[in-house]
Amino acid sequence: MEIGVALILAQLGYVAEMRGDAPLAESLHRDGLAAGRRPGDPRALVLALEGLAGARSVAATMGDRASGAAALLGTAAALRESLGTPLHPAERHDVDRAEARLRAALGEEAFAAALAHGRALPPQAQVALIERTGPTSATGPTDPAAAPLRSP
Repeated sequence: MEIGVALILAQLGYVAEMRGDAPLAESLHRDGLAAGRRPGDPRALVLALEGLAGARSVAATMGDRASGAAALLGTAAALRESLGTPLHPAERHDVDRAEARLRAALGEEAFAAALAHGRALPPQAQVALIERTGPTSATGPTDPAAAPLRSP
């Protein structure tokens, strides 16, 4: 049951990300991370890491946030490889969107360095870092035309 909840939260997080609402996207992906960790399914962890990278890519324009988001993608990619579960083509666009934002924010060299740093981090170390750093500091949708997903 928790895995299903984690997957639904991930999809809702991607909707919030595409609407430009980084704080809501991050909140949903953090909830998905918590739900996925309870049964210990590493696929849910991968999805949450990728989702958090996407959420943070909306809010990150430069510096540590963008580097941290790229590192999340690196950790997720390394975990996918270790599990033998490559990114499904239907999910590829979610990761591509985050990668494009982060490459633009960081430049190719810094993006590659952050990605490599994330690949070297054990997943549990990345989760501990997520828990220590807290959510993004953006205050709402970056697109003023985006309607809220939740009522205030």
